Amino acid sequence: MQWKKKDLELFFQSKEYIDTLCVPLVPLDLQTESEATKLADQKTLLQIISDELERNYTGRIMLSPAYTYIRNADYESESTSLNKWTSMLANEHFKHVFLLTYDVNWKKQERLLDSNLIWLTTTSIDDYQSDQAKKWVNEQVLQISELIRSYW
Repeated sequence: MQWKKKDLELFFQSKEYIDTLCVPLVPLDLQTESEATKLADQKTLLQIISDELERNYTGRIMLSPAYTYIRNADYESESTSLNKWTSMLANEHFKHVFLLTYDVNWKKQERLLDSNLIWLTTTSIDDYQSDQAKKWVNEQVLQISELIRSYW
């Protein structure tokens, strides 16, 4: 289920079955063109993977809007904000909360997070419709799915 009117209506009708929240973490940085384009590419990949994960587990997983933050900010204070944000979203609805990110800085702050962090390694994809890209996305989704299922 996604953060859409139709899905949210369905969520509130059957929320006892939807026990997992996935939150993509998306950094912003416009200091240099190369860094900005790299982060934009990562955001696109993260969205594709998140959408596919949600599609595979519709009725079990809610995909939240992305938590967007300024890269290289104070991750300790950002952790506090993120914990408040996920706590407000979860609000006793979700037994499991997973944060999806490419940003290794979150891995360094994992102990401060109230949610389960899934850190993904990055790759660069020029053509998201290519067979190679689809295969890579499917492999990522399978690995993440296996990890999430281990918590269920």
